[in-house]
Amino acid sequence: MNIRTLRTSALVSAALIVGLVVGGLSVSFFRGGDDAPVVANGAQVWTCSMHPQVRLPKAGKCPICSMPLIPAKAAGKSTSTNATAAATEPMLELSDHARAMASVATAVVERRPLTHEIRAVGKVQYNETTLAVINSRVDGYIERLYVDFTGVDVQPGDHLVDLYSPDLLVAQQELLIALENRASTNLIESARLKLLRWGLTPAQVDDLTRHRKISERVTLYSPSRGTVTERMAVQKGMVKAGEMLFRLANLDSVWLYLDLYESELGRVQYGQLVDLTTEAHPGRMFSGRIWFINPVLTEESRTVKVLVNIANTDHALKPGMFASAVIRIPLLSDGRAAPTGIAGQFTCPMHPLVLQPPPGKCKLCGMALTQIPGPTAQPKPDELKVLSVPVAAVLDSGVRTLVYVERAKGQFAPVEVKLGARAGDFYPVMSGLNGGERVAVRGGFLLDSQFQVQGLASLFYPQGQTAVSGHQHGAPPPVPVAKPTGHEGHAMPKAAAPKPPEHKH
Repeated sequence: MNIRTLRTSALVSAALIVGLVVGGLSVSFFRGGDDAPVVANGAQVWTCSMHPQVRLPKAGKCPICSMPLIPAKAAGKSTSTNATAAATEPMLELSDHARAMASVATAVVERRPLTHEIRAVGKVQYNETTLAVINSRVDGYIERLYVDFTGVDVQPGDHLVDLYSPDLLVAQQELLIALENRASTNLIESARLKLLRWGLTPAQVDDLTRHRKISERVTLYSPSRGTVTERMAVQKGMVKAGEMLFRLANLDSVWLYLDLYESELGRVQYGQLVDLTTEAHPGRMFSGRIWFINPVLTEESRTVKVLVNIANTDHALKPGMFASAVIRIPLLSDGRAAPTGIAGQFTCPMHPLVLQPPPGKCKLCGMALTQIPGPTAQPKPDELKVLSVPVAAVLDSGVRTLVYVERAKGQFAPVEVKLGARAGDFYPVMSGLNGGERVAVRGGFLLDSQFQVQGLASLFYPQGQTAVSGHQHGAPPPVPVAKPTGHEGHAMPKAAAPKPPEHKH
């Protein structure tokens, strides 16, 4: 016996076993229910337990898998007083024994607090509002370089370089001449401003005025605080007016850019808190706020960049690090995102990092602050409870979403529902269910298979098997029910059953 024959034999054997098991469960499931056979045009309809779309008028073998056909029985119909159910709906009744065999379990649909989580990965970057460049404002030569490597933290007033500049020598001499000749106040002030604008500090100008001594080498000091990320200044090098000496970045706060899919943007709001972790600091949780949502969608990835501002006073977060972020969004009773708590405060259109309760002007640019729209009152506890159904109860085909509701003890009926985005182990219920109803959270697919076998409405067949026509994606095309009159005309030829492989000993 070759390998292909063994494999074919094993597949046929497995199909027979599965068919026997499904057939046995079908009998158990409908025990205690209505066992009336399905009749089409006055004739008994036969089906396959493995391929319920097969509907034939007489017994035989399945044209797809060659399993013996079984009589198709109709599930019982029960009258329901539930507002979401029709006056009469197909009902599957399980005895206690059948329910135990199928391991069917139920849970109550009720209101509970839900939190929708959005997870993303981003890269830590510089806070662009803190970037600074230190330039040389005059031509000169660097006689001494104090900051001689990148990564050094500098504070305002720290010395950077000693610069020899003929232009600064002339400007100092002009101020001294004006002072000695007791020139007009305007002339003296003009000479002072010239030195200040060329990079000297007020203390250096005052020292020159007091001691009346010209410095050949002028020390340039840092005007801002930050970490040196780039250094262009070189010992004994020549610089031109306008050339960059150093580039600084203040790491007391950093930014994290997250790429969020467009399906997640409906719940993302300005001011939401974001928790993040890094591989460099396992077990430590950092937090920040969403301060900016890019108004343009990236078409290639279908994502939008969201900016998170994070306090980093100990410089634990380094630009270039990857971070895993989680946005936890509490939901309101209607499924919408709860307010962030910053509505009613004032911010700057140019600097969204500025946030304060009273109105006024931006401390960075002087613009008038604008009020953040939205409800200012915090939601009540009852408004944070959402009607929800367990994830395990939901059967989703991509087109339809079903749950099986227990109308009475042991009686289940399919109900099409409309759900919101998943929140943990639950889905918010938009329509289709009421509080207090019980739904099957285990055994739902087995229940759905029984409705398919009986030709009734199910997950993939909204109108039932008898109403299906044409090709169905994901399943073989249904076989039409033949007319028993014998005058079919051009009847569809019956597919020949595959010949079982010979067992060679």
